[in-house]
Amino acid sequence: MNVKIMVTGATGDYGRYALAYLQKFAPDADLYGLVRRDGQGADLSKRGIHLRVGDYANLPAMTQALRGIDRLLFVSTPTPAVQKNVVLAAQKNQVGYVAYTSIYRPDLAKFGLERNHLQTERWLKSAGLHYTALRNDWYLEVNQAMFTMAKRAHAFPYFSTDGVLSFALKREYAEAGARVISGAGAGEVVNLAGTPVTYPELGAATQAAVGHALRIQPVTETAFMSQMTQAGIMGAGVADAYQQYACDPQNGARDADSTEFERLLGHPLTPYAAAIRELL
Repeated sequence: MNVKIMVTGATGDYGRYALAYLQKFAPDADLYGLVRRDGQGADLSKRGIHLRVGDYANLPAMTQALRGIDRLLFVSTPTPAVQKNVVLAAQKNQVGYVAYTSIYRPDLAKFGLERNHLQTERWLKSAGLHYTALRNDWYLEVNQAMFTMAKRAHAFPYFSTDGVLSFALKREYAEAGARVISGAGAGEVVNLAGTPVTYPELGAATQAAVGHALRIQPVTETAFMSQMTQAGIMGAGVADAYQQYACDPQNGARDADSTEFERLLGHPLTPYAAAIRELL
């Protein structure tokens, strides 16, 4: 009998990437995607993905959706409390293995997200489930507004002059998740972080990605938001928030190490310039 692997959040970017990777890594598995409503994910169905309907806030629906599932790639949501229903549904259905998308260094402040992730990890442990916490660091995509600014206005303003964060592409985190859930051999925690980078360094990588000179300029936070708004760039508030976070010397990013991530993938992470080029 073929192993049945489900990916929750199947119509989101991470879920779609993970299912595509699973079709490569586990070609003999029966793949399932969780969607919130009937009619969603028609393109996935055409690719041979079995769709089930369930909402994290609805325990009976989640219990039905996980019936017969052997392995679960549990894609997290920031909504507090509802993730317990996924854990309870997995426990009731005796799901054999769960890989959960947690957060890197949850012992540190992460916009408050760390509380939800740590609680969910505790629920998984107390439920007696065999699980791996995929402790993901930040998606490079959180800086999309800055990359768009570079492409549109040939400028890369920033106000975090020496703060550090680490990033990787969403598809790379999804690849790691697919490798873990298809192999079911990882430990209780895997740490998935990129190479630490400053915003001036990210500006230089963006310049290499666009292939021409940019105005890479340190500015005040107020000037940053003003320039982004004047250029009509959407999502500037997200880029602002992450730069503020980068400025916190206690964010742990200077100690980030991509070794475990790259070992799991079996290949290096995409260099920043090439990764940014994918997003332009």
